[in-house]
Amino acid sequence: MSVVRREARRRWAVVAALAGVLVAVPLVVAFAPVSAERVEPAVLRDRIIAAAQGPYQGYVESRGSMVLPDLPQLADTAALFGGTTSMRVWHAGPDAWRVAVLEPAGEKDYFRTSSAVYTWDYGRNLWTGTAGEPAVRSPQASDLVPPELALRLLRDAGSGARITPLADRRIAGVAAAGIRVTPEDPETSIGAVDVWADPRTGLALEVDVGGALTTRFLDARVAPPADDVVQPRAAASSGFAAVTQSEVASALNSAARANLPGSLAGRARVPGPLSALAVYGDGLSRLVVVAVPGRLGERTMNALRNAGGTPVATGYLLRSSVLTLAVTRSGRRTYLVAGFVTADLITRAAGELR
Repeated sequence: MSVVRREARRRWAVVAALAGVLVAVPLVVAFAPVSAERVEPAVLRDRIIAAAQGPYQGYVESRGSMVLPDLPQLADTAALFGGTTSMRVWHAGPDAWRVAVLEPAGEKDYFRTSSAVYTWDYGRNLWTGTAGEPAVRSPQASDLVPPELALRLLRDAGSGARITPLADRRIAGVAAAGIRVTPEDPETSIGAVDVWADPRTGLALEVDVGGALTTRFLDARVAPPADDVVQPRAAASSGFAAVTQSEVASALNSAARANLPGSLAGRARVPGPLSALAVYGDGLSRLVVVAVPGRLGERTMNALRNAGGTPVATGYLLRSSVLTLAVTRSGRRTYLVAGFVTADLITRAAGELR
């Protein structure tokens, strides 16, 4: 073998060895024992709730396995709970944050300020500003950021929920401590909520909802974002649409022209400005009811039937992991009922709407 060939083989051997080390290091880290700081489960829950209000930022990935029917106007919601969503989040406080949903052809940004909510659609180069606090809105990507989702679920689970420790995990480079929250409400379909958090700061790093929805940080840090990052600033070349929450409520009420009852399935209606869309009860077993107008009602009925819904009363019922939906018709009016609840509760509610 010539000297040149020996030197070439030696160089490639070094390259191969380095590549092997680089591949092996993440595997060693992943399987190395994790030991987080010891914190009582109830104390960790309180820290998680408190940390959700403070500053943090990072990269988040959520994965959902809920296969939802092709409901009118809710394609984004179906994608959110039934696919993978990648996000960048900058959170200064409850009234100052930004979530950028990363898409193949760009991104969609959500901003929250003390007076309004803004969205920016990169593909359409369109800004939308909505003044005021929304009475009811469809789920959006910002709801799946781990600290925000953990805050909602831990509060909704109630003070009587059972809290037990989980094995530690390494998440986003942090030795995270975990807790399992088992709701006491027998009418919720969520059997347990698992949360892993930084035991020192309480920042929720991963949330698993009954195996049907998992969201986690891939990198995270507890630090306030720069002010200009969370401030919505539309370029002169962008389109802009402005609306108030009262205008949204008026349009919805006019389109549906329905008055939902004051109670449903033993749950009181939560006060709000909408007559055709209402929330009943509280906690994890709350119900959301929408009076769906005209042809949209027909399309909604067909969507649940075509998705394999079970016939109930004058409509259909569909279970998808932890989410339960039903559609029912009373005369010319169609109602959609949804919640993280049992099929029995949804069926009772749909029956009362008839």
